[in-house]
Amino acid sequence: MTIQKIISEDNGEKSKVILERRKPLPSKQDRPISKVKMSAEKVDLEGLVQLAKSAIEEVSNKSKANANGDACVITTEQIVIDIRARWKCIIPICFGYGSSACCPPHSPTHKEMQEIVSKYKYAVLIRYMPKVKDHIYPNFLTSTAQHVNELNEIVSIVETEACYMGYYLAMGFKGGPCSCCGVFSPEMVSDWLTGKEIPRCAVLEGKMCSQYLRARPALEACGVDVFATARNAGWEEPYIIMPEHSKSSVPCVSWHGLVLII
Repeated sequence: MTIQKIISEDNGEKSKVILERRKPLPSKQDRPISKVKMSAEKVDLEGLVQLAKSAIEEVSNKSKANANGDACVITTEQIVIDIRARWKCIIPICFGYGSSACCPPHSPTHKEMQEIVSKYKYAVLIRYMPKVKDHIYPNFLTSTAQHVNELNEIVSIVETEACYMGYYLAMGFKGGPCSCCGVFSPEMVSDWLTGKEIPRCAVLEGKMCSQYLRARPALEACGVDVFATARNAGWEEPYIIMPEHSKSSVPCVSWHGLVLII
């Protein structure tokens, strides 16, 4: 199967699409206010895990992704930060390198991530598991961007809820390059593969991000060893998927997100 065969014909002119900006305020402003919390409350952490699981189901159904997933509370001591994870973005160089403010060399470094994580004690780890067929060569070239955005939305839901609870320093990360707009967005990735000119990340052009409430840095870009962290959480060993692997040989696909709570 060639790349051209998996790019739908209606994607030909999508580089010309004007991206809709996210509204800065919700349609309703009727939520009770919460006091700032300086320590974790067990009921809140458990509530965020349940919210994450509900968000996985909701986002999957909305996008017709037919995905599964899980979430759990971990301590930040279980988060593995390794400089090699970030350098795998560079050797061999990843197609996402330099594409946005969320990937190297613009994302937080592993040292900065170590410092950030050290200020927290608890986090919510999220596992999002879409269909295997979307992640096998050559389908992954045009299918994964949408799933990255689905994970991004789940992380955003959990982070936002934590803020409403009073955890004002809650901070979210997700796997994969930024796919909110530009080169890796579902609307434009096909254009990029066929050599068409596409918009560059607005932040790298010195402008405001049009998806400022959605964009999250990639975990691996910040030096987080996601595989080792998932193993520390007690989840099953992840799999490495390479172009030579067939759909039938891959048991599952896992994307991971992380929300530092307090």
